[in-house]
Amino acid sequence: MDDLFIEKMRDSEMNEVAAILTDAFKTNPAYSILFQKKNQLEDGLRWLFKTNLFIINRKQPLTSVVKEKNTGKITGTYTLIPPQGTRKTFSTYSKIGLPGFILKFGINPLVRMLGLDNYNKKLLTESMKNSAYYYMSMVVIRKEYRGTGVGTYAIKHAIREHIASNPTCNLIGLTTQLPENVIFYSRLGFDKLDEGRANFKGDEYYNCNMKLVL
Repeated sequence: MDDLFIEKMRDSEMNEVAAILTDAFKTNPAYSILFQKKNQLEDGLRWLFKTNLFIINRKQPLTSVVKEKNTGKITGTYTLIPPQGTRKTFSTYSKIGLPGFILKFGINPLVRMLGLDNYNKKLLTESMKNSAYYYMSMVVIRKEYRGTGVGTYAIKHAIREHIASNPTCNLIGLTTQLPENVIFYSRLGFDKLDEGRANFKGDEYYNCNMKLVL
């Protein structure tokens, strides 16, 4: 991957990264249940992802972007959250346009988004049987670059980044709601902990928890 490089996301790139995440996750079975009105799904997810990116990266940069060296185009992204996690509260959301979101979409999608994140992380922690692990989240490669090695390049870089930043923690965990991703992560050394139908507030979707022991 001599034509690519990885760096921390800049504030000016947040809108673009949110759009990339939205394009990928709008068909994800877990995220597609957040908005009852399907015509609100894309705009609503873009706001939620932009908000999450802002919150996750407000104290230290945790989101990385994969770029082409020649053009600077973002081809993929991932977020590596440390064991202590990041705190997300309603008060934090209120600082970045919460009233406008509620006026347009209602309060329910935000409540469900917060709950879904916590629910998936809870399932993963229970499967890991350990709360001290790095959480790999929001891993997305643009459609036109999938199958070209960009994803493998990104995950390997994330693993090296983790080892350099905290060699005392030897666990990385992730969840995926797409069965085809299980094969991809397995090839990179992740072990499947469990899989099945997750039930979140009456909505079911496929979920698989995986871990990597360094």
